[in-house]
Amino acid sequence: MGKITIFGAGITGLATAAVIREKNPDHTITIVARDLPGDEPSQAWASPWACAGWVALGGINPLEREMQLAALDHLRSLAARHPESGARLVELTDCFPGGVRASDPDGAVGWFRDRVPGFEVLDEGEGGGGEDDGARVRYGSVVLTPAVFLPWLRRRLEEDGVRFVRIAEVGALADLAHLGHDVLVNASGLASSTLRDVKDDLVVTDRTWVAVVRSDYRDAFVRRGNGVYTYIFGRGDGTAVVGGVSEPTTGELKSKEEIHQDLFRRAHENLPEHFPSASPADYDIVQDLVGIRPLRPAGVRVEKVEVGGQKVVHAYGTTIGGYIHSFGLAKEVARLVEEAL
Repeated sequence: MGKITIFGAGITGLATAAVIREKNPDHTITIVARDLPGDEPSQAWASPWACAGWVALGGINPLEREMQLAALDHLRSLAARHPESGARLVELTDCFPGGVRASDPDGAVGWFRDRVPGFEVLDEGEGGGGEDDGARVRYGSVVLTPAVFLPWLRRRLEEDGVRFVRIAEVGALADLAHLGHDVLVNASGLASSTLRDVKDDLVVTDRTWVAVVRSDYRDAFVRRGNGVYTYIFGRGDGTAVVGGVSEPTTGELKSKEEIHQDLFRRAHENLPEHFPSASPADYDIVQDLVGIRPLRPAGVRVEKVEVGGQKVVHAYGTTIGGYIHSFGLAKEVARLVEEAL
């Protein structure tokens, strides 16, 4: 039996606790964090305001791709078995920029086309470089509502004996050593750039903006462009999330009005049957989800190290893919935790 502390109560931390508990019920697991599921959303905490739809993101290595596919399997199983969780099965239409062909085995589609449910080619794609000339495919995916899913998962973990402890300030992983764990999982996300004994300068930030709008759209749509990423996810509760804004956190930021104009123009251009107007004034905007997102262009950091005498497993750097990696990353973390014990 091992004593494990997980630093971070976002989707990575919760998924890690769930997988470790499933694999070894005898472990003692404590999640410590400043922000906990059920709190009011904070701009500095990414998980509650995420769009939380699964997209075949790709990644910089085969492990990242395998983690994403494992997460899809797990999340779709949860959605089928626990509709109360806020996870819902959907069909995703995924549109690629010019130069991407669906049949290219080494291309942006080839790595996942035989690994996702219900895969269908809608358009093979042209070889040119036009933004709208690439492959269009459809496959089975999942969309989550974080405000429902995170508290639901917390309740299940607490029922299974996982403890949640709020710690207002952690300046270094060394500050957690007094908890007496055998292994510490660092799932702190953005904090890994400032923790004194981590200071990962590969973690940078951007600001993301998502509009939650009343809509009859129930599936999922993504258009990947050259520097532009549009996504529309129907949540099944009469709302959809419309996103695709990424701004640096330094310099001049766009106004709310400018962002709404941009988002609903793109929604109208891509799904006119569900968004018949390009004007934000024609929609009932329920909520704006604005937050600071940790990005790690160098890829996910998942590795076993020693920090100041503590056995540590790092689990952060999923960039825009916290939910996309979620339970797949958690399975790799659980494997490393067992190695460390």
